Amino acid sequence: MKEVYKGLYIGDDESAERVKDRSGFSILRCCKFGPDGHKDLLGYDTQSAPEGKNKYWVRRGNILALNMLDLHDPNFVPDEMVQQGLDFIKDRLEAGDKVLVACNHGASRGPTMALMYLRTVGDFPYGFLQSERIFRGIYPKYDPGIGINQFARMHWANLGNGKV
Repeated sequence: MKEVYKGLYIGDDESAERVKDRSGFSILRCCKFGPDGHKDLLGYDTQSAPEGKNKYWVRRGNILALNMLDLHDPNFVPDEMVQQGLDFIKDRLEAGDKVLVACNHGASRGPTMALMYLRTVGDFPYGFLQSERIFRGIYPKYDPGIGINQFARMHWANLGNGKV
């Protein structure tokens, strides 16, 4: 688990398990599978998420779990799901919590969500490639999958305005 911005941390499944019961921490789980992932929080046993209001995200207390898969196609990353995650980070930091953004391995989806959040608050006013280079210096474990990387790149300009 590494702090990449005041109160904003990036981690993996193990990090999420360590902080989930800590007072003053909120967790954004950017994964379908794993402890407190989307599937775990909703408790479904089918391959796809059930239709309805929690298809892309579910919140339980201080945890928001996104139904985010690390696929090759950015079209499988719904804009509204990412926006929900970005809004959660913003709201929880403004409420005074520390926020852990965690995917399964702490290399792709979680770090990319943190990078996109940093863009929304103006910390990365540069182009996408330069921002990625700087971010790798802050978080060397950053190794995004093709789909989430392309999603961030395609939305980079809009993220500078605070929205996906």
